[in-house]
Amino acid sequence: MTERSDPPQEEPGKQAAKLLEKLRARAAEAGWTGTRRTTLTAKDLLAAGREVSLPPELQRSYLRDLLMEYLEELKAHRKVIYSKSRTDKEKSPLPLEVQLMPFRSTARTVPPEPVWHSAMSWASPYWGRHYTTPPIRAAYSAMNNWFLGAPTGLALPIRERALKIFGGDPFFQQAKHPGEKVFDDLKPKPMLSDPTQLMRLINAFQVDPPLLTRAFDTVPLDEESGYHRTGPGRGLLVIENATTYWSVSHMLKHIDHGLGHVAWGIGNTFTASIGSLDRRDGISHVVYFGDLDATGLRIPLGALRRRLPWLDSIRPAVGLYDMLLRHGRPGKAMPKEARIAPAEARRITDWLAPQHRVRAEALLLRGERLAQEWVSLDHLSTETDWYADMR
Repeated sequence: MTERSDPPQEEPGKQAAKLLEKLRARAAEAGWTGTRRTTLTAKDLLAAGREVSLPPELQRSYLRDLLMEYLEELKAHRKVIYSKSRTDKEKSPLPLEVQLMPFRSTARTVPPEPVWHSAMSWASPYWGRHYTTPPIRAAYSAMNNWFLGAPTGLALPIRERALKIFGGDPFFQQAKHPGEKVFDDLKPKPMLSDPTQLMRLINAFQVDPPLLTRAFDTVPLDEESGYHRTGPGRGLLVIENATTYWSVSHMLKHIDHGLGHVAWGIGNTFTASIGSLDRRDGISHVVYFGDLDATGLRIPLGALRRRLPWLDSIRPAVGLYDMLLRHGRPGKAMPKEARIAPAEARRITDWLAPQHRVRAEALLLRGERLAQEWVSLDHLSTETDWYADMR
């Protein structure tokens, strides 16, 4: 059976066509590609209408009426759609919103399939499916390359494994898909949507953040403490992200070190939660480790402003930052951090150990970052210099 098609519509008149051109230009300035509908407001309509060449007297007195006439014409030609109902109290014929209809083809270009490793052969039937988006294909390709590179056998927390797989792929070095969070967001069928199958496939495991009021391990502290004792020392190691907190805590149980306590900083929360420490906790100083980006460096500086008189210092975990700079591959910083002023980059990197400042400052000025999850369990378990300064 042949599908019925409507007769072709004539093109709108000259002035209506000019208005359509101006509306599309305004939408394009906001990032519209013309392949899907997009919404413009009455304010956009008026701004576009003023750019349409009309006699001055009509611009002043009859602009809204003329715009409505042109919009009706564009609607009849299926260039725009809108509702006539208005919810404001203005005496205006213009609709509150107008949807521009797409005018460009949405035909997809599917790139050639890679040569699959046997562990990724399940992905082949899904490569060309309509719901397999470019990020999903990029994830399949990166996973395939990882398998072809003969990965090591040590099981890792999921975010650390994600960096091993995606951290060197240019597609996943962008701020909108940072490598360590790929498995947080992508849930395509058939494999990545099943956590059990996925963990088995990539030899990883899920790490859950600790309960903030739970006391851990051998020497419980106060019932409400958000950190746990890991040795006889008086230093407190604070780690920005939950995955690295887990990996470091796990390794500290198996090595001889001089650290006293370890805590998950919960990102920027540490700038306030440091105030909950009490002299009776027996903590003399804080050692901090976070992402090498503007936010990660501002966190300990913010905590320093809450300086407690009996707390000696908040200093960088030199060995961990050294490991991060040695093993990490930079990714793009978030847009709000990508244009940092040189003076600000110098100010926040000055908190780091002298041997790390120049490289960290250059990283920030390039608009890049290093996720702390590059300090992964496999490196922590095979290297010994990362905890030497934690006394």
